[in-house]
Amino acid sequence: MMNLLSIRQHQITLKWLLLLAFFCLLVLVPTSASASTNWKHLDMKSLGYATKQKVLKYNSANWGEYYDDQSDLFKDTTHVEYKYTKHSRTMVMRYKNPQRYYLKTKYNYRKLIFRHGRKAPIITYYMKVGHDNWEFVNTIQFWMVKPIRY
Repeated sequence: MMNLLSIRQHQITLKWLLLLAFFCLLVLVPTSASASTNWKHLDMKSLGYATKQKVLKYNSANWGEYYDDQSDLFKDTTHVEYKYTKHSRTMVMRYKNPQRYYLKTKYNYRKLIFRHGRKAPIITYYMKVGHDNWEFVNTIQFWMVKPIRY
């Protein structure tokens, strides 16, 4: 009888230990909910300097709107953060929203998709303001002084 009782207690404590280990694993493993820690500070010098550029394609609906009304939403400030995906050569830049009380969002986003090498990259720009969807802005080819890192 004593031997059976000690085996049963051992099984109960083993179940509790496994359950405790599972919950500890959930707490300690970083999840996508903590995505704010993945943003890095962007130094604009890391994007390089271009000797010349050529606009290859632009969205005529967004062209004037971007440069007139929304250029203040994407000013180069010290608070610009980014995420970069090396596999797809995509950079998402996050700007603090100066109109956050009006638009009820804390950040505006700009997406850059790099193609065609590092010395003469072709960069496609998208923007996202507030809760809107991503909007195509333009595609520009740059001829760089030094190759870019991205």
